[in-house]
Amino acid sequence: MKHLFLAVTTAFVITSCGAISRGTTGTTESKLIKIVSVEQGCPVENIKIIDKVKGMGSGSYALEVCGKRMVYKQAGTTFMESSKMQTIMQSSGN
Repeated sequence: MKHLFLAVTTAFVITSCGAISRGTTGTTESKLIKIVSVEQGCPVENIKIIDKVKGMGSGSYALEVCGKRMVYKQAGTTFMESSKMQTIMQSSGN
């Protein structure tokens, strides 16, 4: 009984975790496309992910945005254009 409770509790924690849920259902990528659309002034239908490297709570996404190649980074739930993230990291001393 103890093992069953532990298994059910573990399964609940894993499936209820937002990062895992978003990563497996694709909502992270749709959120990224909407953010890029707003930031770059490009319609959603003209944005496509051409390459990606994903980790737990982080990732790098290469996108084609209205014919221009851009790279966005993910840190937790935040997305930022790669060059801007590098500037912030350098100014913070990391």
